[in-house]
Amino acid sequence: MRAAVKSVLLRSDGPTTIEECRRCGRTTESPDTECPTCGCTDVVTYRIE
Repeated sequence: MRAAVKSVLLRSDGPTTIEECRRCGRTTESPDTECPTCGCTDVVTYRIE
């Protein structure tokens, strides 16, 4: 999570996209359809501009 926040705060170009599991809160590197930690399929995508 720190890496995701850091990338948003220190970004120098374009929008940032973050994928996060709604059950456990883990951020993922790619738009997975299933969380690699808990197996939940409820993964949300945030686009921060």
